[in-house]
Amino acid sequence: MTPRRVLFTATGRRHVGREQDWWLEHRDNREIFAAELDDALRTLALLPGAGTPYPAAGIEGLRRLFLRKVSCHLYYTFNEDEIIVRAFWGARRHSSPRLKN
Repeated sequence: MTPRRVLFTATGRRHVGREQDWWLEHRDNREIFAAELDDALRTLALLPGAGTPYPAAGIEGLRRLFLRKVSCHLYYTFNEDEIIVRAFWGARRHSSPRLKN
């Protein structure tokens, strides 16, 4: 099985950067953020169906994967060749990310 390439939308990159900055400023175990994100991306590259469908955003095929240690959802779509990370959003927020199709 060949892993899919992982790409980020501009929104996805911005969200990851914002969450990472917050994590590094407010948490003692700084390495956890990168380790959990890397593990999630490796998992999705091989098993893209691992996340849960998320039809509420109105984007066909959108799924999300919960990253327990950092308490965030990674929102993504995929095809035969690629995983496209569309958002990275704190699970404790009372809203969902705004996503474009």
